[in-house]
Amino acid sequence: MNNVRVKYLSLLSFFTILIIGIFSSQGTTIQAASVGTPLTNSAFTATPAPDKFLNIWNTNGYDLEPDAVTYTVVGNPVTLHTDAARSLWTVLGGVFDAPHYRWYKSDDGINWSQVPEWQNGHRKNFPIQTSQEGRTWYQLDTQYWNYLTGWIAQTHIYSTVAEVNAVNTPINATNMNVNSDSDYIYNNSEGQVNTTYVHANIDPVSSTGKVTWAVDNTNLATVDNTGKVTANDRGLSGVVKVTGTFHNMDSSFVAGSVYVQVGGGLDNQTVSAGQPATFALRGDTDSMTGLINDGRIKVEWYKKAPGTTKAEYLGKSNSVLYTTYNTTVSDNGTQYQAKITLKEGYKNTIIKTNWATLYASY
Repeated sequence: MNNVRVKYLSLLSFFTILIIGIFSSQGTTIQAASVGTPLTNSAFTATPAPDKFLNIWNTNGYDLEPDAVTYTVVGNPVTLHTDAARSLWTVLGGVFDAPHYRWYKSDDGINWSQVPEWQNGHRKNFPIQTSQEGRTWYQLDTQYWNYLTGWIAQTHIYSTVAEVNAVNTPINATNMNVNSDSDYIYNNSEGQVNTTYVHANIDPVSSTGKVTWAVDNTNLATVDNTGKVTANDRGLSGVVKVTGTFHNMDSSFVAGSVYVQVGGGLDNQTVSAGQPATFALRGDTDSMTGLINDGRIKVEWYKKAPGTTKAEYLGKSNSVLYTTYNTTVSDNGTQYQAKITLKEGYKNTIIKTNWATLYASY
């Protein structure tokens, strides 16, 4: 008799766990405030937008924040997509640290609680199952640590607050435009410099629907469903058109596009003989000067004379620019390259640009 009871309890426990697992895999169910309820406070102060150079991170932050405002029809699931990362200096100092995700939720715009793991609260991209009309807020704490140091050396990166609205009646978008975080990405194998994000701006913001992304030349770059654009690593250069399409629920749609240049970091230069030529690093370089002066970044320049394969070292530069002496016709065809070294303690990360060609003529 006892054996039968034990088997019965075991089966009951099994089916209970199975049911919980099935429901938990469907996403977090909204228990929401009324649409229009204001947000009084966030769970955390959001980490400022990251400071970048050449798409390399100088500070921690989010490359992709969760959408600030999302509208959907009740019963339709929503996923909040994110992409957090640490600065290069933090990565070099904590190479074994891994990301851990903790979502927080507010049903009233005032009080916050952590979403448990069984409701997908420990996932990078957070699925939400809408079951009733209303407004709910979410915020992500991305934590970097490893199981050797645990919480002792923990890094926290806090997202902005995401507002999710579930409504009963679909609302069509009437307009859409697209912007990109960077208009230049590198076509080499260096993972830090070959991606950017594009973002859809929908009018009205209360539109219910879904965005899809496409590029006009997948040889140059690709784009995923979060809007992450990744350049090719084969040295192919050009301009790629990235198009976002917002699909309304009645099958109508609106679209918008943005252009992103893909290249090796330097452009060819054409000058008249007797004039100097200036080669400039492409990408987001505004914050590099201070880091160069602090000795954390070293930029070295090289050239190859026409018809040769041997590179000549031109020395270090405290600038993202290199200006030649006054050119002559014999300089036509000379190639130039920049080598960027990022230093943290004994660790270095090296990025090399393409070889750019100087064209000099009368």
